[in-house]
Amino acid sequence: MLAAGGIGAAFLSWYTRRPPELPIDTVCAALSALLFLAVLIRMLPGWIKEIKNPAADQPKAEENPKYAHWKAFGLFFLCLILQTALASGSRLITQYDTDFWDTFRIYVGLDSNSYLSIAKEGYGHLSAAGEMLHLVFFPGYPVLTGLFMMVIPNQVLCGFLAAWLPFLASGPVLYDLLRLDYGHRETMRILILFCLAPASVFYAYPMSESLFVLCAAGCLYLARTRRWFAAGIVGMLAAFTRSLGGLLLVPLAFEWWRQFWTENRELQPVKQGIRDACCMLLVPMGLVMYLYINFIYTGNPFIFMQYQDSNWYQHLSWFFITASTQADYAAGALLNGEQSFWGLWAPNLAVGFSSLLLMLVSGKKMRPAYSAWFPFYFAVCYGMSWLLSGPRYMAVFFPLAIAAETLPIKRKWILYIIALPLTVAYTIMFALRWSVW
Repeated sequence: MLAAGGIGAAFLSWYTRRPPELPIDTVCAALSALLFLAVLIRMLPGWIKEIKNPAADQPKAEENPKYAHWKAFGLFFLCLILQTALASGSRLITQYDTDFWDTFRIYVGLDSNSYLSIAKEGYGHLSAAGEMLHLVFFPGYPVLTGLFMMVIPNQVLCGFLAAWLPFLASGPVLYDLLRLDYGHRETMRILILFCLAPASVFYAYPMSESLFVLCAAGCLYLARTRRWFAAGIVGMLAAFTRSLGGLLLVPLAFEWWRQFWTENRELQPVKQGIRDACCMLLVPMGLVMYLYINFIYTGNPFIFMQYQDSNWYQHLSWFFITASTQADYAAGALLNGEQSFWGLWAPNLAVGFSSLLLMLVSGKKMRPAYSAWFPFYFAVCYGMSWLLSGPRYMAVFFPLAIAAETLPIKRKWILYIIALPLTVAYTIMFALRWSVW
């Protein structure tokens, strides 16, 4: 009732103050709000049960098969190679570039230019208006790139290393995390679906996605295996890499609660549980360090929010307003025959609605910590008033791959047939610069 009342009041307030121009805008906004509310209602009993009577984790039914970690590593390496080959091949076939090495220019555009500039020069770069716009980018990935640059003089190569190596490492880490709940076959299917996310091309891109995946998965795995101080440190790095890293507090809180109430008090005394809880407070320290960087350079720890609003028209809003805005632009782009409909607006809408539908159907089957993480993650991602990168943001949220694998479909290969052409199409649109961000 609280959720319905809050979302309903926000929707009515927005609709009465700024009614959408087109009927499709209202439909998309209402559908987004209703689906989100339906997810909350469907997940709520599981969350209450987890809070009132958490069940102890069961040991794995089977040991890891031989070379399991290498298989996960190989799968993620294959993903990087195929995505890079597809993007470069698309540019060569369409004659955007005539030389293979020239195709890599696509990988040093967009936001990667800013990340690489931060790695080389810090945040001191001024825009034409005298603003330090690079402050809107979190420092985790540039710091890692800068460490590579201390021994390798090629800036672009260091950018690739800082993206590829964390992604390759995240394969075995994700495998170990998923194996705590699933068998080997199910885990490998989840990893395949994760690699087939529509925006998986950004795993190979010199930006922060891959490092965030590694830190998020590593943080949760360490917490699940009761190494809370290490989990707090790695979670702090996730929050230092992306603002969404701070939301790891949600699944961590669920995991701590389960461990605290199911552990043998003789083996895990209350004092230990309190210390573990304190370790979680390390996670938001990553955000605090980022705010401190803003303060050092400008004297205002929240200057990045001002820059986001004035230069990229982004501020935190309601996710259903984003759906309405995107529907409005999608309709205009479609009527005018613009490529942005296919590369930008349609994928953002499709990923937003499909994420909600996936969690509505399968979210109840997954671990409560993951299903509780989703509404916070989605609300922040799709709460950006001028959202351009929804598919990229949701690609790193691995519980969506779990939800896809647990769909009530007997022949799981059907999921690959559905996902593969979408991934290929999105990668090609990215390579040809059809407004994919």
